[in-house]
Amino acid sequence: MKLNRKIFASGLVTGLLATTMTFAQHKSKHYHKPVAKPKTTLSAGLSFTATQQIQIRKSFYFLYMLERKGEPHDIVQKDAVFNTVAAERATRLQSALSSCKDAACIGQALEWTPGEISRVGDELVRLVNTNSDMTEMVQRLKVVNRYPVYDAYHDTAYIRQVWTDVVAGMNHIYAVYLQGESPRYAAIDSASLQPADLPKIKAGLQRNIGGAFYRQSLQAALTALDVNGRDEATRYEPLYAGSNAAAFKRARLVYWNAYKYSVILVPGAGPGKKGQSLDSTGVYRCKLAVEAYNNKLAPYIVVSGGHVHPYKTPYCEAVEMKKYLMTKLDIPDSAIIIEPHARHTTTNIRNTERLMYLFNMPPSKPGLIITDPMQSLMIEKMAARFVKEIGYVPYKEMERVDNTTNRFLPDEKAWQEDPNDPLDP
Repeated sequence: MKLNRKIFASGLVTGLLATTMTFAQHKSKHYHKPVAKPKTTLSAGLSFTATQQIQIRKSFYFLYMLERKGEPHDIVQKDAVFNTVAAERATRLQSALSSCKDAACIGQALEWTPGEISRVGDELVRLVNTNSDMTEMVQRLKVVNRYPVYDAYHDTAYIRQVWTDVVAGMNHIYAVYLQGESPRYAAIDSASLQPADLPKIKAGLQRNIGGAFYRQSLQAALTALDVNGRDEATRYEPLYAGSNAAAFKRARLVYWNAYKYSVILVPGAGPGKKGQSLDSTGVYRCKLAVEAYNNKLAPYIVVSGGHVHPYKTPYCEAVEMKKYLMTKLDIPDSAIIIEPHARHTTTNIRNTERLMYLFNMPPSKPGLIITDPMQSLMIEKMAARFVKEIGYVPYKEMERVDNTTNRFLPDEKAWQEDPNDPLDP
């Protein structure tokens, strides 16, 4: 059965997205105003914490949907193939918990093998082919747009690829944050495990998580992040509230035709010295952005950058730039949007596009990036880096206007989750 996406868009998105408006979509297709958080019932067994649920929504949205009570939840929980795989993995994990002397050993036991990945993928394909509720679930996933790069895929190819991404994300966490493998950007994203952390890891994995076949594996990934203190992805949520509340409220009153651009994006520049909150390059970029804002090129300045440099810094680039804009350059709170998660130039742009959709900005109106000449030139030529690091180019157009300015047109592909970056998926 094919689900009519227009019929389901209103009710489904209100129910599933109201609690995580970071990923809301433009109202013409997916966006709905935030409403009161709906009551939900999670799987039998230990419930995930509120913080863990944010991480699940951002890194493993497919599993987040399966956690909701309903036919797909029940089908997956009762499936014999899934339960056989889960039992085999549980036996392997219990053996590791009894014998392993370090976290790396446990991480190896947790890894999903190619055979296990294939067995689960095959069973998901069978279910989508034979069960209308599972087919409907695929259509719902397409409506909420967490995996838009795969939207054109046939339902069976779509669900296999989504599952592949989910399990790649879990395996990445085990490899980096339990086994100590080096991530792409080791200087800022690597593990901080100590031998003394092993009891906390074992305690987290020995809890009776219960429920569907993926839950123990998911709990293991969340435990690994928690023990390493890597909660960057869950901070500052939801992004329509807190520091962005005034700007979000103002968005519905903006007369967009009065502006050439929807936003002025200022990419962060993390200070290299411990204890330093704002780098001089960030100050320079902010001043350039204010000049453009005062010339009424856009109604908003987006300051983008998370807790990045140096390693595990307490300072958030976006937060510190907003402070500077307000206290030193007299820009009002309601004109500044923080994007507090990006860790690289690629995600400065991708995440800002997500905010453009969240704030219901016209999708045909471009954004403007204002930065220093070196970064501006790099941005013009970085399409290949996007493909290498996140798997796709998240914008429709990118043009260098002058030596400090780039123009870009957003693309809904920016919603695609990145399984290889749990700190900013």
